[in-house]
Amino acid sequence: MGLSSFSSVILALSALQGPGTRLTYRIRVIEPAAVAPRILASGAVSGPLDSDMRFTLRTDTVQVEALFQVTPFGDTVTVGGEFLTRRLVGRSRRGLLLWEEDTYRRQVRMRWSDTARIYPFGTGKRGQGGGGGSPWVELILEREFAGGEARPAEAFDLVDSTRDFRLEAVVRPRRARVILNLVRGDTVSAPRGIDLVPDEPSRVVQLVLKGRATTLVVSLTRPDPARSARDRVLALDADVVCLKVAPPAAREPLGTICGRLNNIARQLPLPTGDTLAATFAWPGPR
Repeated sequence: MGLSSFSSVILALSALQGPGTRLTYRIRVIEPAAVAPRILASGAVSGPLDSDMRFTLRTDTVQVEALFQVTPFGDTVTVGGEFLTRRLVGRSRRGLLLWEEDTYRRQVRMRWSDTARIYPFGTGKRGQGGGGGSPWVELILEREFAGGEARPAEAFDLVDSTRDFRLEAVVRPRRARVILNLVRGDTVSAPRGIDLVPDEPSRVVQLVLKGRATTLVVSLTRPDPARSARDRVLALDADVVCLKVAPPAAREPLGTICGRLNNIARQLPLPTGDTLAATFAWPGPR
């Protein structure tokens, strides 16, 4: 992997989780060609200054997954990448595909609006799609003041269909919007929405179903560490939060509901015969 400087473009979007600085990763996947380099894919990921970017590039014979992170230092920024690669090296005697796996980390300090040039397939090798050289990735880091709030965002364009190219914003939520309902049969209570911060003191909530009130003590936590190395390196559970639910004045919780901030309801059966439904979402602006 090599790194070098280049020029930049500006993208201004509003910040997430609080007013401040918006970070944008701009990326292009480029392949050498006889006349001029060819852009295979391009895209951008934006979010608050602590956003990471998950990068995936796959062909039939090689797979590269990476998580990019930045650490600002005034007018400069340190960008680091955790990489996982899989290469097809042949077949076994039984005809099964044999893959070689590798993990490594790279880091460089650069100025904002410069470009990091990355060679995920190595340098001096033929292109994985049959081209005349190894494709490289150009990563541009930008920052811009933002006075509002917005969710993380990503967009990308794949020019060459022989590749699988994806970009994802990775943001660890500082707070979450939790919508609670009680459900019994086809009856649902009125929704109760609360903003919770992970690892802060518990909150008492009351839900009413068919005139009967149920009081619960809830708190938000982070999930347990990921078990697999791939999940840990790529931070696949970064936007997952867990809601601990307990009755008032009780030591033992009733259970825990975990989920992503994606507006999908998760359920927890309660001893009363009701079911608690919890929906996790990104919080609204403050």
